[in-house]
Amino acid sequence: MTLTCAAAASGSIIHLSGVWSAGLLSWLLQLATCVALCLVPPRNGNRALRLGLLLATGALTGHLLGLTVEYALVVDPGIVATGLLGTTVSFACLSLSALLARRGSFLLLGAVLSNMMALLLMTVLANLLLHSWFVYRISLYLAMAAMFGFVLLDTQLIVEDFRQGNDDYVVHSLKLFFCAVDIFRLLVAMLIGKRSHSRSRTEHRD
Repeated sequence: MTLTCAAAASGSIIHLSGVWSAGLLSWLLQLATCVALCLVPPRNGNRALRLGLLLATGALTGHLLGLTVEYALVVDPGIVATGLLGTTVSFACLSLSALLARRGSFLLLGAVLSNMMALLLMTVLANLLLHSWFVYRISLYLAMAAMFGFVLLDTQLIVEDFRQGNDDYVVHSLKLFFCAVDIFRLLVAMLIGKRSHSRSRTEHRD
């Protein structure tokens, strides 16, 4: 997963440098590499290919994430560093909690998270009509809570898979990587919203 995160950072740098701007092509390539990774069987002969697809998926994900990073740098350059630190700390704490917790104790979160995602979808759809800042903030916090839950759930699922003989570390890394990316994206969105709201209030007072 560390290599995948490094590939994602490289992808973001490519977008920020202007060498190749993120867009529809990036999304299509990311989807293609992700699907290909899931379709290639985990055999010894395919190990290099699957690892390459994992790194390619990470790089393309980071390339798309460069759009968010670029906007955050415009609002406040410190947001990106804060987002990275917050993501690293929260992800590490959640993973450690899942590893140290009683075996299978977080597996019951599956049903709860499904309901949370359904509620989140309805909230987002409702806000398309309401255009409410408050509802938008609620949806961000709800999504963040869901992603925290998915880190706990996925970590224990990976442990159970390993105990049952499934040591497909490539797919396991992909799952946790996407969780980390979503946490970072949501955290940056929260920080951007908070900073923009503070600036608008300051300008209104002036």
